[in-house]
Amino acid sequence: MTHDGKYAYMLICRYALSAALLLALSLLQGCALGKQLQADTADPKTIRGTYDLLLYGCRYPSDYEHAAFLISSDAKYPVSLFVSDTSYKVKKRLPAELALSEAYAFVRCGIHTIEETRVQRIADDGGGTIGYEVLPRYLTLDFLGTDPLLVNYSLKDGKVTVYIQLSPFIERKLNLQNVSGSSGGN
Repeated sequence: MTHDGKYAYMLICRYALSAALLLALSLLQGCALGKQLQADTADPKTIRGTYDLLLYGCRYPSDYEHAAFLISSDAKYPVSLFVSDTSYKVKKRLPAELALSEAYAFVRCGIHTIEETRVQRIADDGGGTIGYEVLPRYLTLDFLGTDPLLVNYSLKDGKVTVYIQLSPFIERKLNLQNVSGSSGGN
């Protein structure tokens, strides 16, 4: 086997091992976090009923982290956000039209231009509806892109937990901007 052949073989082995480790970690994480629930596109015109409105983020004018969740009063499982208690507000038992109106207004808070809002249905493990998420979509040319937030839903022990975070790629961009911005004056 030539030197180049050995090198290529080593790279293939390294990539295969990395892929196997990533698969194993994702399987372990899935077991630890519970069953992952899906959110899919929803037509806001079809949303009816009464909802608890959870308003997350919008802590300062340049904040990119804001989202709204309409959780059905009839949801099969209780829902909680995996964030600090001070980073969100809850408004109880709002009619769908009012909850959506307040959600749309909330996700447009701050100084960044919102191109549109994205509404998705949060499905439970039996095909029912837990509620809806309302997220901002920023301009395509925005520094952080159109969808900087990652939102995941996990069902474990009869409870749904909502995990919200900035995408790791976006966090790196913000950290690099903060480092370069703070060292610019030295």
